[in-house]
Amino acid sequence: MNRYRVLAVLLLLLGFVSLVLSHTFPFLDDLNELGESAVVIAGVACGLAGVSLWFRKTSEEPAPSEEPVPSEDPAPSATGDGEPR
Repeated sequence: MNRYRVLAVLLLLLGFVSLVLSHTFPFLDDLNELGESAVVIAGVACGLAGVSLWFRKTSEEPAPSEEPVPSEDPAPSATGDGEPR
């Protein structure tokens, strides 16, 4: 697991916990509406950042649609005219 995936999991967990806290625990009732909204917005931002990090491509991973490029030229034809097949 690379570091982006680890960070993504942590952000997704943080976002999930903040959304659960905002809906189930009564201690947030003591906050004003601005505080409750800040907790929800922070949870959503953490969730979105986690999703974007989860799907981020690293430099080692080629994109699925890309085909590997051959490193050598194709072998010359057997006819000897120098034209590739």
